[in-house]
Amino acid sequence: MSIEVELKLSASTDKIQKVKQWLVEVGASKDNTAAIEWEQKQLHNIYYDTKNHRLRETDIGLRIRKDGDRYIQSVKSAGRVVGGLYQRNESESDIAENKLQLELVDEPYLMILLEEAEEEDGPLAPIFATNFTRDQVTIDYQGAEVEVALDQGQINCIGDDRVAEKLELCEVELELKDGDASVLFDLGNELIERFELALDSESKAERGYRLCHNAPEYTKRLNLVNLTSKTSAEAAFESVAHKGLGHWQYYIKKIKREPSVEAVLQLNRALMFMQTMYSVFAAVIPRHSLLDLRRDWREITKKLTKINALADEINWLKNSKLYGFQYSELTPEESRLEQEFAAEHQEFVEYLQTPSYNLKLLRFSRWLYLKKWREAIGESNLEKIQKKEVFPYARKQLQHLLRDLKRHLSDKVSLTSKDYINYLPKMSRTLDIGLFFGCLFDDRARREYRQSWADIVANIQLLEQLAYLDKTLKDKGVEDPLIAEIEAETLIVLQEMREEALSKNPYWN
Repeated sequence: MSIEVELKLSASTDKIQKVKQWLVEVGASKDNTAAIEWEQKQLHNIYYDTKNHRLRETDIGLRIRKDGDRYIQSVKSAGRVVGGLYQRNESESDIAENKLQLELVDEPYLMILLEEAEEEDGPLAPIFATNFTRDQVTIDYQGAEVEVALDQGQINCIGDDRVAEKLELCEVELELKDGDASVLFDLGNELIERFELALDSESKAERGYRLCHNAPEYTKRLNLVNLTSKTSAEAAFESVAHKGLGHWQYYIKKIKREPSVEAVLQLNRALMFMQTMYSVFAAVIPRHSLLDLRRDWREITKKLTKINALADEINWLKNSKLYGFQYSELTPEESRLEQEFAAEHQEFVEYLQTPSYNLKLLRFSRWLYLKKWREAIGESNLEKIQKKEVFPYARKQLQHLLRDLKRHLSDKVSLTSKDYINYLPKMSRTLDIGLFFGCLFDDRARREYRQSWADIVANIQLLEQLAYLDKTLKDKGVEDPLIAEIEAETLIVLQEMREEALSKNPYWN
């Protein structure tokens, strides 16, 4: 089994041709002036899964590719996607005919997943196909061997009910065959700058499932980062960063497809998660190594600010109805917000296609994948950082957090709605730090302790919604005394919740 490292960028037909011509000019090595020769292939791929998509659930892709007279069976794990860079395990086998031969899979773990899928959900069957022309060449770029594939074609559904549905494909794939992975980032950077290509973290298989099998959309939540007590603090930082970036990429794919209030709120959630990460791991990752990255993310955050504010307001009005607040006077306001949101969505999606955004995402991906912060640490301190275990570091961070909570939320402190709302960002960061390190401690104790603080956050969010609703109604000349009543009740409940939460023994003690 091999580990595949590739960078994928979306393109258009006219850009593909320009990329091809440019690669002809730069593809030969300095020691070889011979013109590079492109190989064109017609590739036909059939993807397989069980009736309820058990392979999809376990992030496994299974296909048979027809390449000329060859049939190639491939099994791929989801691996890790950093920006548009894919790193994943892959098992490939030549087979005699267009028929699955799972006994040839050479990775035991993948074989177990395939066998379990069939045992639990029935036989594997064709579900969709990708058919495309691939112009392929291997070039020498900065001393590394890079395979370039220019793909143009379609994804087609299999099945009588959806056979007419299709989706166009047009993308550039760069796969590292030999050499330093940094070369992929350099070449990707050049292609984005010259031809305005965009990083693409959605695989052909993902698009095929989305097109041909209407899986219900669900809200993906940020959850526990997978750490152990022996994980180094540096490795913990990497895992947290990948978690945050993965959440961002998941909802970027969704927001590119359609306007979605939830997707915007979750994008902002990912940004806050990563901002918390920078401060929590400041003792591990030198601040000066983060300066350019934080500047990049500030610009991205600025681009998201307006549409996120609209998403908040739409969400508050929607949630207020769940509490029985129905006002005909606010119907025009809802319509205005929806229209503005649609316009801002279009503008934001256009920004996501710009070199400015894609170069920033590629820069962060490069920094993370190549561990560029180590250059700022220096060799003398690198070994010490690598040996720094996360468990004592986590306890120290959590204890510092508790002291801050006691200082601001002690039962001796009297708080107004405005005080709570102003403290809400800090409370959200508190819950995120629990996600960073929660895996290191007893799960039951952690859940019970965390729930108390999650309930406090939920009630502060209710105060925030009530404040917005009250202001919006007053702007329309409407007052509802029920809002003040619920606010007063919520303040009493929060006082009791604070006392209870602070009386509990922390799970990290």
